[in-house]
Amino acid sequence: MCVIVLTPTLNKSFKFQSDWPYNNSQTYLLQTLLSDIQNDKNKTFKETSNNYIFTTTVNYPNNTDLVKQNIYFDKELIPEKVEVLNNNNDVLIKMNFDKVDLNANFKDKQFSLDDNMQAAKTEDNSEPVSKIEGEIYPMYIPEGTTLANRETVEMDEGERVIMTYEGDSPFMVVEQTASVADEHSVVSVYGDPLQMGMAVAAISDNMISWVSNGIEYYVVSDNMSESELMSVASSVGTMPVSK
Repeated sequence: MCVIVLTPTLNKSFKFQSDWPYNNSQTYLLQTLLSDIQNDKNKTFKETSNNYIFTTTVNYPNNTDLVKQNIYFDKELIPEKVEVLNNNNDVLIKMNFDKVDLNANFKDKQFSLDDNMQAAKTEDNSEPVSKIEGEIYPMYIPEGTTLANRETVEMDEGERVIMTYEGDSPFMVVEQTASVADEHSVVSVYGDPLQMGMAVAAISDNMISWVSNGIEYYVVSDNMSESELMSVASSVGTMPVSK
């Protein structure tokens, strides 16, 4: 299957060939919640006067802080709430369901890429940028690693900032103004989708890339583990990460 991320500001859609929604825990997909319950042989169950509560392990491969979830159903077995917790039982992600329609009908155009792009454009108030007014440095830097060089490069349209970190865990951060397509274009993306705050990134073996507020971001390293690379990327703009 494919996952398509709409970016109306750039007039682009990014297409991932990925089973991401089905291979990872997702608080907003009933199918995934039921799969987590079914697959966890050590799940626990609790009944209260108003709810049925299942506690299961979760599968967020790129966020080891997320270890379990509480799934709340009402007495009609309609999901009400999902809480994803860490080892200290702190709730890091919370999803509330105000209304669930198990017999909803959808028209074909609701899954039309062009129709959804047009609708997204009317809701998107952000503007493309031609200059990086203030680069954003990662808040997390691995021990024994420091910023060695910062360079600004002028492009045909816009500019690029390159920050090179050297030491025990060398890596590079690139920030550049994103180009706007004259006509709606679909861009194939290598890697898996990664939820980063309000943006969706692409994660591959040695790079994480995403677009936010008209800026393209790249965090690249040949030496860091995927989890450490994610820690750096998620600290750019201090955005929480979940996959």
